[in-house]
Amino acid sequence: MKLGISGRTALVLGGSKGIGRQIVRDFASEGTNVIVVARSQGPIEDAVSEARDLGVRAIGISADLDDLSCYAEIQAKARADLAEPDIAIYNRDTPPPGRFADVDEQMLTAAYHLVAVCFSRMVRVVLPHMEAQRWGRIVTIGSGTAKQLVRDNLNFGYALANATRVGASALAKTIADEVASKGITINTIGTGYIDTESNRAWTRENAAAAGMDYDAFRNNLIHHIPVRRAGRVEDMSALCLFLSSELSGFVTGETILCDGGQSMPII
Repeated sequence: MKLGISGRTALVLGGSKGIGRQIVRDFASEGTNVIVVARSQGPIEDAVSEARDLGVRAIGISADLDDLSCYAEIQAKARADLAEPDIAIYNRDTPPPGRFADVDEQMLTAAYHLVAVCFSRMVRVVLPHMEAQRWGRIVTIGSGTAKQLVRDNLNFGYALANATRVGASALAKTIADEVASKGITINTIGTGYIDTESNRAWTRENAAAAGMDYDAFRNNLIHHIPVRRAGRVEDMSALCLFLSSELSGFVTGETILCDGGQSMPII
């Protein structure tokens, strides 16, 4: 199956580790040039080197992605050093866990800034190039909470993600409707329990907070996944690449789950 993105350029936020790193690797394997953006320079350089070894052009940019001004700077550097992105992947850390009693309005504001406001700024920056060429793909690595809210029967609360992920998916769907006629698609991947280094750290932290053994806490989470395993970064990347491809032009404005069947929404 040919994805039709060889020679295109993809911007991957959070591309130096975990899901983002696998997305960078798979884009490069498809012949897609990559712009790797993250905070730490060392992991960025490793990801860029790996992509170049796979035969594509690649650059790395260190940025504080909470700073709205950085997105125009990323675009300008991409334009100068490689190319403006035809594909943009919004991949950021998730808001911290906690029940409503554990969080405050400042934390809620920060969570919304993370999942919706910064996404909005990235889209605003990359759209002009995509509109000019009448082709573009934007994918957000989001959360299954946009489809089904997380209750605290999993031994952790998720008030911040529950409250903000729905809004972020609604924003993505709204923008998708506005730009669909210009050959641009925007989709969200509703992420489930994916086995990454950061997720293992999250599991350890929440197991300790719940007074549970790490393995017991993790096994309880996996017990609620019908396929009875944690997701792999390759599972996420494969879906992301399809949604970034020429083949996905009739799919837009959607939140598509990659969670092993854990969530049970009808739509």
